[in-house]
Amino acid sequence: MKIFRLFTTLFAISMLAGCAPKNITIEWDESSCHFVTSGGYARIKKVDNRHALVYNSGAPALLRFSDDCCESWGEPIEVARAEGYGFTNSELLQLQSGKLLYMWNARPRRDTGLPYKIMYATSTDGGKSWSEARDLYVAHCEFQNGCWEPIALQLPDGEVQIYFANEAPYTESTEQEITLMRSKDDCESWSEAEKVSFRAGSRDGMAVPIYLPHSKEIAVAIEDNGIRGRFKPVIVRTADNWKDGFVAARDARREEALTPEYAVHDTIYAGAPYLIRLGEKHTLLSIQSTEDRKGHNERFANMQVYVGDKDARNFCNRSTPMPKLPADGNALWNSITQIDDETVIAVMSVGGMEPGGIWTAKGKIVEME
Repeated sequence: MKIFRLFTTLFAISMLAGCAPKNITIEWDESSCHFVTSGGYARIKKVDNRHALVYNSGAPALLRFSDDCCESWGEPIEVARAEGYGFTNSELLQLQSGKLLYMWNARPRRDTGLPYKIMYATSTDGGKSWSEARDLYVAHCEFQNGCWEPIALQLPDGEVQIYFANEAPYTESTEQEITLMRSKDDCESWSEAEKVSFRAGSRDGMAVPIYLPHSKEIAVAIEDNGIRGRFKPVIVRTADNWKDGFVAARDARREEALTPEYAVHDTIYAGAPYLIRLGEKHTLLSIQSTEDRKGHNERFANMQVYVGDKDARNFCNRSTPMPKLPADGNALWNSITQIDDETVIAVMSVGGMEPGGIWTAKGKIVEME
């Protein structure tokens, strides 16, 4: 029996290793790297036959459209603003119904006594007009007990899920969980908040979910500062839509994202992951990392992109959208989007160089020699 178990374990490992995307990488076009606008925490999403850029710059939640595959952008559309708040952490999802769901983190101005919130608005006319802003989740008034970084996923059955980082349940500690709320009626109403990922004594943050059709799993990239030294990219997953409960520290459903060959040292900061499917056979993971940078403080981090297999595992073949970022610069709060069969676009919030703000760079999906 022991020999059989050893054989099956070794077979599984060999099969897993064989699935690693050793021959695929992203080749970035330096000539495509350019400044878009002031602001930060930007995401690009496909909306019908256009691309939408959501971001923050000052108080409001903002939106721009591109009709030329992200080469140029229209004038900003103000989606929402509120007295006493700055809106940030913008995200966008087009639902199966065609409705647009725009969500953000509402951060109170100092000394207002207002709470931190996750908010959202919807549009039924392709982003020309927007509903009144609505509260999804209300946390506490203190910075250390807030809520952050919402992002949405729609399942094949129509259920809409919003994930976010949440400190509110842990007012006596610095802990943080990933919280999920669900809608089964196209965002008209929402379930109670439920915990889906939590490492006691640590901070799970910055969730980005994808649905894997072939396995019917949900895979969620998070940053985890309890697994090994400083923040590292981790994938947590569920095969039954979280009926199996939240992913704890030693749960088998919590896995380091990078292959051993590409794993970074414990002292290296590697947080703020972003995860997408890349066609039917691969996935892409981006992080902000201090690997090969001037220092290991977040302010020196640059964007790094890795290719994974279709199961959101075995991330390898690191590439850098902005390889000439100055030593004192940073590319933070990044995201990545596939814009056609051959091309992806990276979106970065760049500092330490002029002009500072939102930059994009395009890359080709290529086979390695």
